[in-house]
Amino acid sequence: MQIEIGTETDSDHCKAITHEYYKCRDAFERFRITAEGIILSGQNKEISYRAYNAYSYFIHHLYEFLMACHARDAGNTSITNKRGPERTEYLDSLLIDDAHRVVNARIDRINRGDAPDWENDISHYKGLLPIPENFGEDFRVYRNKVAGHASFERISELNLTEFYKKYHQHLYLMYRDVGEMWGREREEFPCLKDVTNFFEVIANET
Repeated sequence: MQIEIGTETDSDHCKAITHEYYKCRDAFERFRITAEGIILSGQNKEISYRAYNAYSYFIHHLYEFLMACHARDAGNTSITNKRGPERTEYLDSLLIDDAHRVVNARIDRINRGDAPDWENDISHYKGLLPIPENFGEDFRVYRNKVAGHASFERISELNLTEFYKKYHQHLYLMYRDVGEMWGREREEFPCLKDVTNFFEVIANET
């Protein structure tokens, strides 16, 4: 479906992007709190289960958020007319480009002298380059398997800890830097139509 900037469809798409970013942010905060609990109080099966779920939701919603942003940029919810493996490779390449852009933006900010005092040393960001060539593919596969489709791969073939160790720094920068304009603090919670009207009628009838 075509998305023309300034139309009602575009406005609704932007609301959906905001909603997806909020879900991503909620998932990340659940993961952060749970992971801190593991570090401070120790690991057990139940708390690891909760941390796994929260991080898998974070991956899922970050992926969907980024794809929705690309759809708006492309003016089409399909993003590209490519089909099959060619389409998959193209979408994977967009994620690699996203990661490359946010890492380089941090490096450029440091070089310009515009970075805040709390910013990591430039060597930290240079260490994230080049972006691993399988980043886009792995991001997509883990999004599908750890939070989407229930399949044996989640249990026996995929390792979310290794994924975290390899890619978390890239994902976090994308979450913070690409999402900044969509999740910035507001004086009032945004109106997201049906999302923020959910259950209102039922509540009023009780």
